[in-house]
Amino acid sequence: MTSPSTSTADSDSDASGRSRRAVLATAGTAIAGALAGCSALGGGTTPSSFADGDWHSFGNAPGNQNHVAGGAPEPTDHAVLASANFPYAPPVVHDDVVYFATERTVHAVAVDGTDAWATPVAAGTDERRWVSGTPAIDPDHGRLYVPTRVVPRSDGPDPAPAYVTAFALDDGDPTWTTRVGDGRTYGVTVDVRDVYVRSATACVRLGPDGSEHWRTPMEPLEYDEYRLGDDFATQVAPAVENTGVYVPDRNALVKLEPGTGDERWRVDAKTPHAAPVLDDGGVVQTGWQGVVATDRYGDVRWRRDLRSLAAAAVDDTDVYVAGSDLHEIDGATGETNWQTRLSSGELATAAPVVTDESVVVDDDHPVAYRRNADGLLAPDRERWSYTQPHTSTYASPVIAAGKLFAVGPAGLHAFEHATDT
Repeated sequence: MTSPSTSTADSDSDASGRSRRAVLATAGTAIAGALAGCSALGGGTTPSSFADGDWHSFGNAPGNQNHVAGGAPEPTDHAVLASANFPYAPPVVHDDVVYFATERTVHAVAVDGTDAWATPVAAGTDERRWVSGTPAIDPDHGRLYVPTRVVPRSDGPDPAPAYVTAFALDDGDPTWTTRVGDGRTYGVTVDVRDVYVRSATACVRLGPDGSEHWRTPMEPLEYDEYRLGDDFATQVAPAVENTGVYVPDRNALVKLEPGTGDERWRVDAKTPHAAPVLDDGGVVQTGWQGVVATDRYGDVRWRRDLRSLAAAAVDDTDVYVAGSDLHEIDGATGETNWQTRLSSGELATAAPVVTDESVVVDDDHPVAYRRNADGLLAPDRERWSYTQPHTSTYASPVIAAGKLFAVGPAGLHAFEHATDT
């Protein structure tokens, strides 16, 4: 195991476009820095530890907020927990066990590296099933829900089915499989006891036994005019709350009635290709041709001409969007508080993860930025950059069980911060 890391200064674009809130924060930070002497020149305070809890689904909540309490200390070590060939979906974590679905297999690995079980997603069938999205955990029923697709043979099936399969958390035995549409399954969300699914052709609500409550037709998230297929739409989980189920449709953000699946409203969205995210003011939907934020009644709060294939991350009124730049956006006004250049470009589908103090992105390797770095004596925006190993920009990082998890071409990596170093 190795621990290479670097720290760099702010990008040239880092301080542009501050909102009034950010300007006031700048003044307050400068005053606080002056009162504290020159302590900020030493690089700021030590961040809190990685959160030592669970991460049960994409976005770490039914609202897909991609937020976790705690901090993002600089890693001192990393290890490969599970080997895989170019996986495209992040893991989920429960009780210090990491569940990682990739290619044709679901893996359960303890955070210390001990293998718990591994089960083929096509177990008991002759279909060529592949993992197609991020799993979700239902701890109350002891199940792991995995999105899958079927790779058809020369004689079919046509259309190829999209499934959700439930596996037992303790031993990996498949308990049920339900067809949820055609093509592929983009993502799943567990809320209270039920499972909400977005496939290429539908949004479906399932019970914990796999029974179907309702199904609402949807269009695939494919845009031929931009040569944008849905091969990397592996993190498109519905955002769910008591009053609504929010899903992207082709060029639209849609709110469905949770009990019936009936459409409540539909708002124009430019090429959405990622999960919607609930924030304090309503819903944020990113897209290849723009970002839109609405309230819960479907009224548009703001729009931004930002290109992003990744879901947003939110904490209170701060919204983080990753594309060619990482933007912190004021959720009330839509104005950029600060931004910094990313090297991964606009095609990345890995969402940021925001902690109490930092925002972590996968920029071909994990990088952490300070949320507050304003003021004359403030530290650099970049908190740390861990340059080895190479990780993927197609699967979002996860913080759980006291570690940072990131997916790379070789498989699933776990990063830790040793407190005695």
